[in-house]
Amino acid sequence: MSGESEPLRINGKRVDRKLLEARPTQRCQIAECQSWCCTGGVWVDLWEKEKILANAGLIKPHLPPDRCDESLWFDGEQDDHLDFPSGRGEGTSVVQDPTHRAGQTCLFLRPEDRYCALQVASLANGQHPWSLKPLYCALHPLTMEDGFVQLDDANEIYIEGGHCQRSSAELVPLYVLFESELRLVLGDEGYAALQQAASDGL
Repeated sequence: MSGESEPLRINGKRVDRKLLEARPTQRCQIAECQSWCCTGGVWVDLWEKEKILANAGLIKPHLPPDRCDESLWFDGEQDDHLDFPSGRGEGTSVVQDPTHRAGQTCLFLRPEDRYCALQVASLANGQHPWSLKPLYCALHPLTMEDGFVQLDDANEIYIEGGHCQRSSAELVPLYVLFESELRLVLGDEGYAALQQAASDGL
C-alpha cells in the first residue's frame, strides 16, 4: 500500500488522498453562501479570456447594464501561470457591490441572484453550464496548483463562512460529492481510476 501522505497519480495530475475521505458534508446553497467564493474575482488562462470576449454578445444580456463594456471585464494584470495551457493568466475585474456582505464581487456575479453571468449565458444558449466558465471557477472548492489537485479548505473563504461545504448528517466521500469537478480536471477515465483507488483502499 502506498504511503498515506503520497498523492495519487492520475492522468498526469497528483491527487490529494484526502479526497477519498468521507465527511459529514453537503454542497453549498447559494441562498446561504451568496456565492462568497466569487467576491474576489479569479485568474483565467489567456485563452479563456479570449473565449469569453469572443462570446461577449451572448454574455451581455445577462449582466447589469453598467457591466456590459467588455473592455472592463479583466484587470489587465497578466502573469505567468504554470497550470494554464497558455502559461499566462489574467484576473477578472472586481466591482463594488454594496448589496453583498463582502462589499465587492467578481464583475460576472449577478447581483439579482448571485449566479455567474458566464454560466447563465451558457445555459441560456443550450451549452454546458461550464462552457464559458474559467477552469478555476468550475473547480471550486477544488484547486489545482503545480498539477496537485486538492480540496482548498484552508483559506479566507472558509474562515469567513462562505465555503462550499455545509454540515450534513450523512457521511459522503469527497470524491463523490465533487464528482463533476473531478471529472472536469481528470477526465472520465481519470475519475474511474480515482473510484478504483477508493475501492481498493489505496
